[in-house]
Amino acid sequence: MKDDKEHIKLDAIDKQSKAFFAGGTFRWKKGEAEVLAELNEQIRWQASARSFRLSMRMAAMAASFLLILALGSFLRFYSTTTEVSAGTHQMVDLPDGSTVDLNAGSSLSYYPYWWHFKRIVTLEGEAFFDVQQGQRFVVRSSQGKTQVLGTSFNILARGNRYRVTCLSGSVRVSSKQKRKVVLKPGSQAVVKPDGEIEVRQNIEPFSEISWRNDVFFFTATPIQEVFEEIERQYNVTIQTTIKEEVLYTGNFTKEQDVEDILGYVCPALGLKYSRKSPNLYFITQAIE
Repeated sequence: MKDDKEHIKLDAIDKQSKAFFAGGTFRWKKGEAEVLAELNEQIRWQASARSFRLSMRMAAMAASFLLILALGSFLRFYSTTTEVSAGTHQMVDLPDGSTVDLNAGSSLSYYPYWWHFKRIVTLEGEAFFDVQQGQRFVVRSSQGKTQVLGTSFNILARGNRYRVTCLSGSVRVSSKQKRKVVLKPGSQAVVKPDGEIEVRQNIEPFSEISWRNDVFFFTATPIQEVFEEIERQYNVTIQTTIKEEVLYTGNFTKEQDVEDILGYVCPALGLKYSRKSPNLYFITQAIE
């Protein structure tokens, strides 16, 4: 009886197997074309995923390169500028320990993050430099360029005037027209508007750097330059109708009042001054 029941179960399994298989071919719930389509879709998806991952890696590499490039450009070209207003002086400490004493109405720019690669500053105005030993040190101005290794010197770079006085060590002065001279202590280079350079020997350094002690010397100096210096040191405005080239020789200190200065500069040249407002003075020819 038990054998009959097992035989009936085997017949049922055999019938189900025959229903599931037909002629030795596996009957899928999905058609063959549909299965192949799904396989192709999976292949395309995997290829697309690989391509996407590759694109993302390339994009990340490009972004990293651009970041490094931007950072390098920032470090190379970021500059700091010190501007000294009229009536004041200011000391600037450079990253290598060099110092620059800026006269009134002057500006100094340099690249702090690039300093240890290149020591380059831009000066407009007047300054005294005390440079530490090291690689080449370059001072650029609109009318010329000064190169040093380790020395002290004074540069006047105002308008079309460019004058360099060497106090210690040696400096090389170049004009925009590529003229070059080398200065030793006690010598001075004056760059002319046409680019030619005049070298003066046995210069008395005190008169060139006395401005650091608020003392100002002039030797056969055009009076307009004298008035401009008074404007810078006292933060005043001087207007004049004087057209002729009048030269002045003398000196003054900032301990003196501006009207005291004008009071003896003007009469010595046949001029007179009048005050139009607290910070405005007018210079005219004195009437005999």
